[in-house]
Amino acid sequence: MRLPPVVASLFDANMRRCLPIGRRHWERAAVLAVFCVAVPFPASGQMERWTLERTITIGDAMGSEAGLTRVGTVIVRDDRLIVTQPRERRLRIFSLIGDFLGFIGRDGEGPGEFRAVGRMGLLADGRLWVHDPQLQRIQHFDLAGRVVSTERVRDHPALRGWGSVRGLLEDGSQLVWYSASSSELVKSPQLPEPVVRFPEDGQPPDTVAMIVGRNDILALSDGTAGVRVLALHPLSYRSRLAVGADGSGFVVVHRTGATSDERHTYSVIGFDGRADTAWVREVPYDPVRIPEGWRQRRVEERIGYPDRLHPSVSERHFRNVLKRAYGGRAFFPPVELVVRAAAEGTTWLRLRTGVESSEWEVLDKFGRSVARVDLPRGSINWIGRESVWVTERDELDISYLVRYVIHRP
Repeated sequence: MRLPPVVASLFDANMRRCLPIGRRHWERAAVLAVFCVAVPFPASGQMERWTLERTITIGDAMGSEAGLTRVGTVIVRDDRLIVTQPRERRLRIFSLIGDFLGFIGRDGEGPGEFRAVGRMGLLADGRLWVHDPQLQRIQHFDLAGRVVSTERVRDHPALRGWGSVRGLLEDGSQLVWYSASSSELVKSPQLPEPVVRFPEDGQPPDTVAMIVGRNDILALSDGTAGVRVLALHPLSYRSRLAVGADGSGFVVVHRTGATSDERHTYSVIGFDGRADTAWVREVPYDPVRIPEGWRQRRVEERIGYPDRLHPSVSERHFRNVLKRAYGGRAFFPPVELVVRAAAEGTTWLRLRTGVESSEWEVLDKFGRSVARVDLPRGSINWIGRESVWVTERDELDISYLVRYVIHRP
């Protein structure tokens, strides 16, 4: 498909220069951008209201084996619940009713060991893969937790930035997000970041998506001590990426910010297990204006985090930077930072419905809005067809995993 002259000009000037590989995918991305603007989200009728029922709780505040530390990725495989424990550099295994079954991995650099535990997922044959971001390798484990193979995280000399493995697709290819450095994002807040697919057979990599929009990085400096950076997550308009744990596909959400109170849309693109475009949708939403009182509270909350303030940066300067940052946005982003690609092909988007309220919107495997779900108490880690697993914390900041059953009308 030939790009219109105006689109091709913008594409070449702002996108292609970032990564001189995968021309086919670059053109496809530009065509999708035009398609997203031109094609509205189809009417899907009345959405259902799903409810969540809290059932099983896993965790033991006093147990060294069943007790959970900070929870990373959670996966359900057959009748087992697998949980990454980044602080301990290992995985915990439970039955679906909460019985502790054992560990996978330990600290080290040998087979089955980790220097760091990153993301994990499933392959089509049931094997489990776990990424070690420090050793830059991916280990594959069988059903018994034994290492069966190891592969290096792939790279390309033309790629700039830090590569983060976001998933393995069902064809075995690696999906890597190349993030720009904080200093680059401070200088260029709209700098696009490529998501690259590295085929398993060693073929050249392709750029399959771009992370765009204004980032959440701010510069802190008193003029003499150099630049410090501070992340302001609540008001970022950066795209979000979510990969299905089973490698069946991934979604990219472009969170375009509203400029008025009128109804706006944001773009969602679904990809299949070979990184080919499955669907593109423009989803409507009603913008939520940021009240002045909310801005003031957020500034004071940030000021209250002394560990985020470098001794060389005065509190007054810190406060002024925060005020300018929060004052520069009139509306909340349509989708909050959390996006989940569910196991059965659905997508869950956490939407802001008011100044202090949010809920989940569920898109089916074709990208159509089908349901709204109230937020559980904690953070959703895994979504299946019949239930979700959620991390909750008690008053002592101890983690527990809780199973919520999904009730549909």
